[in-house]
Amino acid sequence: MYAFVDLPFSPSGVTHLLRRHRTVGFDKELRELAEVLRTVKEGNNNVLAVVIAPYGWGKSELLDELESLAEGEGFDVYRTALSLEEDFVIEVASKKRDKPMLVLIDEADELSRIVAVHKLGALSDDRFVKMVQKVATYIRALLEPRSYRYLLGEPERFNKVAIVAALTPQLYYTILKNVVPDVFDLTSGRVYREVVIDTRFPFWQFVELVKQRLLAYSDDERIREIERGELDQLSPFSIHELSAVYHLAKRRGEAAPRPLLKLMARLFQIKKEGGRLARLLREEGFDLDVDDEILELAFAAIPVKYKKAYLKEVYLYRIPFEDKDAMSVAREYVAARGKELDIKDPKNISYEPYLYYSLVEGGRLFLYLIAEEDLALERYSLGRGYIVSEDVAKLVGWEEAQTIAAVAKEYSQRLENPVALLEEAERALSLEGIRLRRCCGYALWNNNMGLREAYLFLYIDREEELRKISEELSEVASQGVLNGYVVDYLNVFVVSRVLLTDTIQQALAPLMTAYWKRHFRDPVSKFATVEIYGADKYEKLKQEIVKYVIDKLLKRGEKPPEFVDAVRLGREKARENILKYTIALKKGREKKIVALVKAAEALDGGGDVEGLRSYREIEEILLSAFEESIHEKELKSLIATLFPVNLWREMREEDLIELMKLRGVVVPLGERLYKYRDDLAKRYISEILRQLEALREVRVEKQTPLGPVKLVKKMDIGELKTSVADRQDYAKALREAVLKLHEAREMYEKVKEELEREAEEKAKLLRKISTVLDKYPQRRKFIDLGRLDENTIRREESIVQKAEEALKIWGGVRQMASAVGSRLDVERDLKLLLELPEPWLDDYVAALKIYAAEIEKRYGALMELERARKAALEWLRAKLGIEEEDLDKALDIAAAKTGVRRKLLESVARRGRGAVLDVDELAKESGVEKEEVERDLEKLYKARVIEKKYVA
Repeated sequence: MYAFVDLPFSPSGVTHLLRRHRTVGFDKELRELAEVLRTVKEGNNNVLAVVIAPYGWGKSELLDELESLAEGEGFDVYRTALSLEEDFVIEVASKKRDKPMLVLIDEADELSRIVAVHKLGALSDDRFVKMVQKVATYIRALLEPRSYRYLLGEPERFNKVAIVAALTPQLYYTILKNVVPDVFDLTSGRVYREVVIDTRFPFWQFVELVKQRLLAYSDDERIREIERGELDQLSPFSIHELSAVYHLAKRRGEAAPRPLLKLMARLFQIKKEGGRLARLLREEGFDLDVDDEILELAFAAIPVKYKKAYLKEVYLYRIPFEDKDAMSVAREYVAARGKELDIKDPKNISYEPYLYYSLVEGGRLFLYLIAEEDLALERYSLGRGYIVSEDVAKLVGWEEAQTIAAVAKEYSQRLENPVALLEEAERALSLEGIRLRRCCGYALWNNNMGLREAYLFLYIDREEELRKISEELSEVASQGVLNGYVVDYLNVFVVSRVLLTDTIQQALAPLMTAYWKRHFRDPVSKFATVEIYGADKYEKLKQEIVKYVIDKLLKRGEKPPEFVDAVRLGREKARENILKYTIALKKGREKKIVALVKAAEALDGGGDVEGLRSYREIEEILLSAFEESIHEKELKSLIATLFPVNLWREMREEDLIELMKLRGVVVPLGERLYKYRDDLAKRYISEILRQLEALREVRVEKQTPLGPVKLVKKMDIGELKTSVADRQDYAKALREAVLKLHEAREMYEKVKEELEREAEEKAKLLRKISTVLDKYPQRRKFIDLGRLDENTIRREESIVQKAEEALKIWGGVRQMASAVGSRLDVERDLKLLLELPEPWLDDYVAALKIYAAEIEKRYGALMELERARKAALEWLRAKLGIEEEDLDKALDIAAAKTGVRRKLLESVARRGRGAVLDVDELAKESGVEKEEVERDLEKLYKARVIEKKYVA
């Protein structure tokens, strides 16, 4: 059907196995890749180029074109895909020496989806990591075949190899440039060229692609009919159907080659089955209760020549792209309706429903403008046409266009205020940071992952303001500081409603050619971007911002203004230049000073040092920043101002200064650094030697109550060279001295630590023994402090413990001993015993315990006698009225008074008042016969001294 040899459009959107068509719109990209092939073919090197485009933007088709081009140039072509399902291998066995070879690597769709969803999280997949490592290994092997003989074999065969990898931005920028920067890094020279596919796919390009596909798959008879003018090139489609398909894809945010071709494949199948465009639209969710023709025309949104009730009359113009005056009129008309028309770039001349569409005719690009008013463009007028009226168009969303026009007008009026315009530009750039006041506007400063950025938003109207701004910007670029904040990248956004763009450009041109931060050899233009919108561009800027803001308000896929991409691109380029001044110190477990010494030696050797390739340029810049000398703090501040130190690895400002010292380019003297001079170099070497000499002897002293503990140890640190002939000789001697000093300090600290421990142990023993001597100084003569050890301490502490025990026992019985008339004196005994080397205090304490028990016993008996005596005196006083205090005399008086035997009377009296008197006990105690006792007790009873009941 339709006289095609095969399906022109694949239902899957991908290229047919038998590819008959040619791609459209890749001219620029193919020119860049052709240059890569030419470089490889004419030279003898191997290069890597990367084609970058989002998923579905024709990377594979571009590789098809490149493959065809390379085969025509005599290249052997090997093509493979990046996928997680298959082992990645590049077949190179057939490679012959001097025969150019092209290796094409295409990113598989499933890999693109994984990376888009997971980004760096994809690295948690072992298969993904292994694939990345294998790809990097093969590419590095082809770029450096001599280093990968084990993988490739004979390296001489592998010259003239071009590698082209087609990758999505997510895989290339997010993962490969971070995970394997040694391969995928444009700045390091591994990637020869990055070819970024232009992701704009305008309507005219879509139409041309459909034409090309239809022609490529036409049989001979169909081609003859087209050549005779009997058949349209687009048949079986119409321009209205293509505009409706493009409108549909645009509304879904998928105006890209693959989704458009999928839609065309479906429409082709529908037409083969006898259907029409309306069926596709209804399947896509626009199942409106209207006639098929009305739905199709409303969705096509371009005029027809016939008139119907639901159509309204419009003016139709066919304007050639090269007529800029007429295109400007069209741009203003479109902008007034909240849309954008970029008349500089044909890729931006596309399609806007109910406003315009674009076609290529006879090799020229034309804009078909749909206007509701006469625009006085008679020479390009196509007369009147008819388009769906507003009330009918509302069924497919035309009311949105009416709303846009009203909002655009209101917003455009607000942006007449330059400050509001600048603030909207800032919002479009999505900036965050510290807001700073500046002349004629404001600035934003931000630390963006180590890159210190400043954005100035300025508005000027007078020449005087322009001169002032030029001076201030020159100062910022010269000093590298904005309001006290260090700047690595500078963007200046200037608008004016009075001064022309060229006038402002000329005033700021000297700024861009001056040296960046005064001391760099690169101009300001490498670290700064300037966006200027003078009176001639002011309205264009306003229209761009209005369109962007409206798109955001309507929550549709908004395209940022042109300056956003320019600023971002400028920032990326500036970042690449800034990254040239980053350094890293390769260091393992060794101390940093050792790593710095090794780095200085390697640099003096003249070769490239990993991580320090830009060091010499940095050093040159710093040395040019001062004449003879500079304060070290000032140099440190200068480094932080000039270079992105936050991006350095294992290096700080002080480390860079130390590296300069170790290379001998600067010599320290006090707090200042001097450029190399023989006298200062010798002086500094001597200072290092003095420091070394001070480390030859380690002294430690600890204070104790018995005097200081002093320990001294000598260290052998060897001898050093003291004479130097020139800077290189000085640097070599200095590094040797610094390493010696570092080793000596480590050894010194280690020895000192050991001596500290030893001194502390001795001091601890002395503090313990001092406690003993404080109590018993007589023990001093038995202790050799120089040979004091734990055994001596334990012995003396045991003696003190026993002495304290003896005193404690004596303290408990001292008064009893005195009462019983004991002559024991423990203090005197201890004083005598402690004068002996071995006091035998164990035996003394044991005997003392026994003697103390005897004293306690005797004291108890004494107390009992005393109690009885007092009881007897009390009884005699109470019963017989005898007041005599002497018991014997009192008893004599009582005996004479009562006629009772003295002994018996004493026994009765000692028992006290109320005691029970047992005759047998009294007889036994007094030695008197029982009968006599009874008679004497009878006497006492009669004398009323005792009672009868108490006599047992």
